[in-house]
Amino acid sequence: MTEQEKMDILRKLVAFKSINGHELPVAQYIKSLFDAEGIESEILPFDDDRANMVATIGSGEPVLAISGHMDVVDVNMNNWHTDPFVLTEAEDGDTYYGRGSTDMKSGLAAMIISMIELKRENTPLKGTLKFLVTAGEEVGQPGAERLTSEGYMKGVDALIIGEPSGYAGVYANKGELDLKIKVKGRAAHSSMPAMGINAVEALLEVLDQIKDEMHQRMDGVTNPVLGGTVFNIDTIHGGNQVNAIPADAEAEINIRIIPELDNETILSIVNGVIDRFNASSKAQVSMDVDMDIIPIIGDKNCRLVKLAQEIAPDHMSQFPLSDKELEQARATAKMMGFEYVPNQLPVIGVSGGTDASKFLIDQPNGFSYLTFGPGSNTPHQDNEWVSKAMYLDFINIYKELISQYLA
Repeated sequence: MTEQEKMDILRKLVAFKSINGHELPVAQYIKSLFDAEGIESEILPFDDDRANMVATIGSGEPVLAISGHMDVVDVNMNNWHTDPFVLTEAEDGDTYYGRGSTDMKSGLAAMIISMIELKRENTPLKGTLKFLVTAGEEVGQPGAERLTSEGYMKGVDALIIGEPSGYAGVYANKGELDLKIKVKGRAAHSSMPAMGINAVEALLEVLDQIKDEMHQRMDGVTNPVLGGTVFNIDTIHGGNQVNAIPADAEAEINIRIIPELDNETILSIVNGVIDRFNASSKAQVSMDVDMDIIPIIGDKNCRLVKLAQEIAPDHMSQFPLSDKELEQARATAKMMGFEYVPNQLPVIGVSGGTDASKFLIDQPNGFSYLTFGPGSNTPHQDNEWVSKAMYLDFINIYKELISQYLA
């Protein structure tokens, strides 16, 4: 496949406005690419305009699964200097802007192309390559959950997720809880507050109690790979004008989970605070759970990870860092708890979650798992971008990793 064809596939993927949904057209496009190559694939629709897709080449055991998601997060058009759904080349010829260019349509495209080229080149595979293409990774991971419940992970021996890691391998991820705290009060004129129940004040009180309780339980509790729990209050909404007592208010909390303070325990803590608050307050608080995924800690010493560490240095050496980039790499490595060594693939744990939390729901510890994919440090940001050179390089990395694992 020519370089232009590879860029065109990424360009077409970025053009799909698959914001928190609408993955069916993306799956149909990917299937059309596979159909033209004689690669067996199946679209699995669900809900409205959503779908997963599964494709395979090879046969027998072992089974290596690779996976990428088709959805992207929303955009604020006013903050972009290009059209976010048009892959746009910068003046340097290497930076390409677009929503999903990093998270994770470049990884998705690289996996698609690696699979096509392996098929075209008749690369012998002693086993099966299974491509799990998912919907909804950004919110709730329903695609990966469905594929797992439908049996598509049965018999899989190793898993590669193409999320943006750059030239680092990720074998462990924190879990995640996204909680919406909702308060119901009673509206009144602000000159007569006793006639109402101030939902905003109640929300601030219960959030303060949840925060205090969580920090007490988090104190000193860490995981040797993933570090500590991360707790953030990220959004607050309440009231509609300054001279009215607000009847409704809500906030969203994001918590990054470690095994030592697991999802169930944290939900119990938050529910306990809410129950005690409701017992003594005229306002009433409830909670919705919008995201509930578990932490995953793979096997750092598995064959898949070792192969990535053997393959990556030759690729990394082709892209020497400038002094400024080297300084940034060292600072980032220090922040993430490891030492940067040029042309050596670090293998680390990170706070961000992936579809692995659903794929490995029954085997969260010790699986042969690696997150490894092209991208910059701009996922979910305005003016998200990917390096063209890295994107093209990962096509070759995937081909080497797949062919050697299934050799």
